[in-house]
Amino acid sequence: MRNKLIFRKAKISDAEDIKKLTDFYARRGIMLFRPIYEIYSDIRDYFVAERNKKIVGCCALHVLGKEYKPGNRGRILAETRSLVVAKKFQKRGMGTKLVEECIREAGRMGINKIFTLTLEENVSFFKRLGFRTIRKSGLPQKIWQECVNCSRFPSNCNETPLILEI
Repeated sequence: MRNKLIFRKAKISDAEDIKKLTDFYARRGIMLFRPIYEIYSDIRDYFVAERNKKIVGCCALHVLGKEYKPGNRGRILAETRSLVVAKKFQKRGMGTKLVEECIREAGRMGINKIFTLTLEENVSFFKRLGFRTIRKSGLPQKIWQECVNCSRFPSNCNETPLILEI
């Protein structure tokens, strides 16, 4: 069992480790900070990668609800976010596996569309998983529920939106 990599749904006891892992990248400007209370309240959204009882990666599937766009009745929208893999475990397929877990979960839940906001250097990663680039204006729900509260909104946003239709 030693060195075995396990992918699973997060537990409450994982919240502080998820916070430490995401904060490492947030301090470098690679992602946004998530307050600990938000990680606790959204813990059901997270999948984690665990090795030797240590969290070495995570990704969340956050459900936004019915899409606000005309003509998209019944389309349910969710976001993959907080995708991180500890530096020494990168380039081993762990990020792919975490996003695939989110996609499978979305399918089980009846979610039709998954989007992500990511830095330009990660766009090709998501495209390999079937996502396609869209305009930010294509995500009014995200913009008016969450982006408006971001310190980078609207003119300093450095993220590229991508979407996957299931």
